[in-house]
Amino acid sequence: MSAVLSDEKEKDTDPQVITECAARLKLSADAESENRKEALYDLRFANGDQWPVDIKRDRDSDARPCLTVNITDAMVRRVTNALRENRPRIKFHPVKDTDIETAKVRDGLMRHIETSSNADYAYDTAVESAVRSGWGYIRVGSRYIDERSFDQDLTIEAVPNQFTYYLDPASTMPDGSDAQWCVASHWMRRDEYKQRYGDRDPKGWQFVGAGEDIKDWSNNEEIRVAEYWRIKLVPERLYLVGDHQGVYGSLYSSEMPTKEQMAKDGLYVIRERPTYRKKVQWFLLSAAKVLDKREWPGKFIPVVPVYGRQTNVNGRIERKGMVRDLRDPARMYNYATTAKTEVYALMPKAPWMIAEGQMEGHEDAWRDANRKPIVALPYKPVQNPDGTMAPPPQRQPPPQPNTGFAEWGDSTKSDFLAVAGMPNDPGQDEQGQVISGVAIKKRQGMSDISHFDFSDNLSRSLRQVGNIISDLIPHFYDTERMQRIIGDDGTPRTVKINEKTAEGKVKNDLTGGLYDSVVDSGPSYQTKREEGAINMMTLLGTPLGETVAAAAGDIVVRSMDFPESDTIADRMAANMPTAQIDKDSDCPPKYQMMIKGLQQQLQQEGQKSMALELELKGRHQNIETQQKGETDRVALKEAAATHRTIIQTDAKKRDTDVNAHVKVHDTTVRAITAHDVAEINQAGSILQTHVAQAHEKEMTREALEDADVASHRVE
Repeated sequence: MSAVLSDEKEKDTDPQVITECAARLKLSADAESENRKEALYDLRFANGDQWPVDIKRDRDSDARPCLTVNITDAMVRRVTNALRENRPRIKFHPVKDTDIETAKVRDGLMRHIETSSNADYAYDTAVESAVRSGWGYIRVGSRYIDERSFDQDLTIEAVPNQFTYYLDPASTMPDGSDAQWCVASHWMRRDEYKQRYGDRDPKGWQFVGAGEDIKDWSNNEEIRVAEYWRIKLVPERLYLVGDHQGVYGSLYSSEMPTKEQMAKDGLYVIRERPTYRKKVQWFLLSAAKVLDKREWPGKFIPVVPVYGRQTNVNGRIERKGMVRDLRDPARMYNYATTAKTEVYALMPKAPWMIAEGQMEGHEDAWRDANRKPIVALPYKPVQNPDGTMAPPPQRQPPPQPNTGFAEWGDSTKSDFLAVAGMPNDPGQDEQGQVISGVAIKKRQGMSDISHFDFSDNLSRSLRQVGNIISDLIPHFYDTERMQRIIGDDGTPRTVKINEKTAEGKVKNDLTGGLYDSVVDSGPSYQTKREEGAINMMTLLGTPLGETVAAAAGDIVVRSMDFPESDTIADRMAANMPTAQIDKDSDCPPKYQMMIKGLQQQLQQEGQKSMALELELKGRHQNIETQQKGETDRVALKEAAATHRTIIQTDAKKRDTDVNAHVKVHDTTVRAITAHDVAEINQAGSILQTHVAQAHEKEMTREALEDADVASHRVE
């Protein structure tokens, strides 16, 4: 991350930094004064201010037309919109000490940076400035992810006004990579300025050049400040250090360990040489104060120019866009159009041949004869001096414009298109002429070649933007954290970067490695997808269509842009072996299919082996079952014999117990029976006694009754 400048002996005071910055700004403004003057004129011209001031003033005073047909801006937009349609993209190629997966993570991180910082606007703004006025700028910055985070994201920022930037005029590289300093001024809200820096120097920055020469350096709402980058070359000594395994690495003298530590680690110096180490410094300045300062990580100034067309004229660099050469052809076309309009507007209509006095009494009708659709025109018959009647009024043919005049107007447009690099414009075809799509594409290709230098210059600048970001990634993405990356198809996903594994390695290590920045230009992924769908549908109508449908039918459907196309493709892919090819794998599809075929064979052989194993296991189980059955039969026999012995023993015991129980039972029964018999005999004896007594009583009663009867008879 960015760190505050450390105290050094060569540390400059605030007045020294401000004086140096102002002097360098003036140096750049003087070196670029002519380019800035012409660039301002180009911008105004493309915006419609195309007539010289004195001519426009004279024509306005005479009430004469002064027309502007702004085809200049239309030509500029044709070029810039073509660049938007085929916007370049930054990618990283590993050089050494890196793996493919980490390079893919870097590419995805680059697309995340571009997406989150609206880099397309920065690219479009820079190339628009380059095409219109000769140059533009892109800058790289950083910002915290949110207010409560210590993690930062790199950003790609737009420069809406290229005249507020002053780059080292000694820079000769087309991407500005060799620039040693840069100054940029911009407005800051006054409340933000006060909150950050208090009431220090409320006047603001006051050193500017052509393009931003305004009268007010501050107002009630804003104050102007300046950013100043410079590269300090710090003298160092470089040491090549080795150990018992070979070369350890190169270290600056400020990075070298102590002699004791080197001896402990087994390090020694192989060779050494004097050198310089780049240190990028950043300052925020007002007119008299250094408001803030930082040491910017990395080795490049994070401002990249995008140039239009450059020419070295006697040691002086002249920069221009496509408007510069269109100014004179556009003036000619505007003048021809204005003159043609003026002539046609003032040219009389079809005149009438009429005798004197024939309009008398009908002046209003004849005055409107060439302006209104009148059914009939009355006239007054007039007699000639010789006594004959004058003929009725007759319409005469209108005057015809000069043929050369019309051709001159058309030739000015042809000259304009030729200078614009678009002489074969499709609109120039004759009416009714049939032009094929292939021919139109070839014509468009010729126009693109005329302006390919703008696209190529943008690619160079974007390559430098990639170099700057690649150099800054180890400083801003140096901790273990979850990071969003974006694939080629625009699909985002989250990965963990700088992840320490159990083996002591680091997965997705963004803190090291060497990468080359490359720029891939062409249509966007969505455009390629739509074009690919059209081409694939055309291919299906050829003799190869059946083969393509069988091998890649899911890809054809997935490339189509309609709802649920992915669902249909997924269902098709489930039944297609070729759909299992991983397009992101480093292994070619041919070998992927060979590997998958071998995997299927191994799987089949594994299934056969499993079946044989199950069969052998079944047989083994049968043998074990038979052996176990024989053992069980022997055991059963022994168990049966033992059981019979136990049963016999139990039977004998039961017999003994029963006999004893029977004897006891018989004795008990006999005793009970004898007791019962004795009781019965005794009860019978008592019963007989009672019966005898009852009989005696009955006999006595009968005897008494008989005695009574006899006594009654006597009486």
